[in-house]
Amino acid sequence: MVSNAHWEAARASRFRPDGVIGTPFHGRTARHSETPWYFNWDLCHVVDVYDDFHAELRAIRETVAMGDMSPLCKCEVSGPDASRFVDWVIPRDTAGLQVGSIYYTPWCNQDGKVISDGLVFRDGEESYRFTGDPTVEWFREISGDYDIEVKDVTDDFGILAIQGPRSREVLELATGEDWSDLDFSRLRPATVGGVPVEIARQGFTGELGYELLTPFDRGAPVWDAIAEAGEASGIRPCGEWAIDVARVEAGLMIPGPDYANAGPDPTGSHTVSASDPEFYSSPFELGMGWLVDLAKPDFIGRDALVAEQESGGPRRALVGLEIDWRQIIDAYVERGIAPNISTRVEWVAKPVTVDGRGVGRATSVTWSPTVGKLIAFGHIEKDLSEPGTAVAVSWSLLGTEDVIDANASVAKLPFLDLRRA
Repeated sequence: MVSNAHWEAARASRFRPDGVIGTPFHGRTARHSETPWYFNWDLCHVVDVYDDFHAELRAIRETVAMGDMSPLCKCEVSGPDASRFVDWVIPRDTAGLQVGSIYYTPWCNQDGKVISDGLVFRDGEESYRFTGDPTVEWFREISGDYDIEVKDVTDDFGILAIQGPRSREVLELATGEDWSDLDFSRLRPATVGGVPVEIARQGFTGELGYELLTPFDRGAPVWDAIAEAGEASGIRPCGEWAIDVARVEAGLMIPGPDYANAGPDPTGSHTVSASDPEFYSSPFELGMGWLVDLAKPDFIGRDALVAEQESGGPRRALVGLEIDWRQIIDAYVERGIAPNISTRVEWVAKPVTVDGRGVGRATSVTWSPTVGKLIAFGHIEKDLSEPGTAVAVSWSLLGTEDVIDANASVAKLPFLDLRRA
């Protein structure tokens, strides 16, 4: 038996002491996977690609796919002062965060640097649930005299995502209910496969989609019910590889690869950049300024963000980058080496330059099958943020010691139209 003390140490180190590496859906995901490829996501291993990455991405974009998002960290804040605490933690006005609703928001440290971004669910009058990168240690550190309890509930339930244009059809067949009236970022209880679940109108792909919050020990019947309901729609399981590419196409960032977690919790992304102070960013630098209400009298980081705005705004802007992949291919061919441009998202940042001068970095670089381009997020000097601006991305040619300046241009985000309606 593993003690609570061992679990607390495990959460700090992001390693499970009981040796279990599965999720509530592991018994089904492992059965359907035809590859040996798994993705190390925080405390669990999840399927990276089931059989064909391209087919899985097409299912997200054209029909419907189901994916396991269970390892996403979940933190519960409850108690008499929960509402007051949440209002102080997030920069958004919380007046509209009623029971059954969900906010997307960043939360910052006192320096106005983003610790994580994610969802805040209001489960009850005195209960909220945050999902994002690990943040329990930070919330406990700042809880002070607030009458609240902060709990890591990551392992209490799994998340099964249904994403794609036909996801509503599948959900309605699985539940026997009409879901056309559930607005984006709203939450509703239901029963799937005889299991009580919470269903959120959410997703990480830019498509119409839902996330089923499932009790930890009831994953199998929920998976089976969704798979059966989706059979006529051509539903297929999709791995983290396809979901990762889909979120870049949709202009959605993650802590670690795209910006450093400015809080004390160990990051879940396992990247060097995740804890690099050079990658600390304000919400305005990450395109999240619309989520910041400086009219609020008080929230963590407000003074720093006001000062940033009064001094002329952020020094960097978030943009899309479209990189000349043909130039990279030619460089490989000239050296007699097989070209190497992966459809996997590169989580290691690449320098961005103009005339040899460093002007920022490119993150989440990937080939996008959907738009047929080599794309990335650009965190660059704000006076270079106009679409069409020419820049260069430092590109290391694998198998050599050569680095070329790959031509790139600034593009609008997202790279495709969001179709969440």
